[in-house]
Formats: sequence, C-alpha cells, structure tokens
Amino acid sequence: MNDYLLKENILDSQAVIRLRSSVGWDSLSEPTLTKALANSIFFASIWHQGQAVAMGRIVGDGHQYFYLQDMIVDPAYQKLGLCQRITEHLVSQVKSIAEPGAFFGLMAAANVAGVYQKYGFVERPAHMPGMVMPIT
Repeated sequence: MNDYLLKENILDSQAVIRLRSSVGWDSLSEPTLTKALANSIFFASIWHQGQAVAMGRIVGDGHQYFYLQDMIVDPAYQKLGLCQRITEHLVSQVKSIAEPGAFFGLMAAANVAGVYQKYGFVERPAHMPGMVMPIT
C-alpha cells in the first residue's frame, strides 16, 4: 500500500467526473462540481501512479452538521482498503473539530451500509432513512 498516497487537496472537476463515471454515477456540470468541491469541509483522495483512484469528502456547516459524502473508489481499485483509509482519515478530521452533540451522517447503499458501522455510524429508523454518528 506504500504506492497509494492519501492527499487532502481537493481534486479538480475532471478527476471527479472521471471517478463518478467509473462507478456509474450521474455526471455534473464542471461549474457546479467546482463550486460544490470548493465548499467541502474536508477532502481526501488516494493516488496511484499519478492518478486519483478514490475520493471522499465531508460537507456541512463545519460546526453542528457533518456529512460523509461522495465516497468513490474506481472499480479497478476496489477491495484494497482504500475506502477504509479515506473513511478513517475523514472521521478523524471531523472528530478533531466537532463538539459533543454534533450530527455526523451519511447516506449509503444498502449493500455497503455495514461498512460504516465499524466507525461508529448507526442505522436510523426506517421512517428516518440514513445513518448518524453520535459525537461523544
């Protein structure tokens, strides 16, 4: 894993469009994506051989509300622990600034929701979809 580098700088819109496309997500316009990315609270990407192969970010207000967003791993690089590495990094970043009582949430596909439980996220009731992480 030494040849996989974690970086905190925000990716350019073209790199994000490529990653989104690799997992079948809808395309966004470059201006919209550029603005959205610039408003990230935290950002992490994994690079391999000069190319971004995974990313994730934290959005919210930076005080009371935090959301883990846009966790993407290029399918050619899945099952290598890259999602785990990014998630651990971003959770650590949020915990470094969040005060008790802050809300830390995410939305996940049913088949990957369990991945986030090991970081402290818990499933919400069926009438309130999503997951939350109590900050203690």
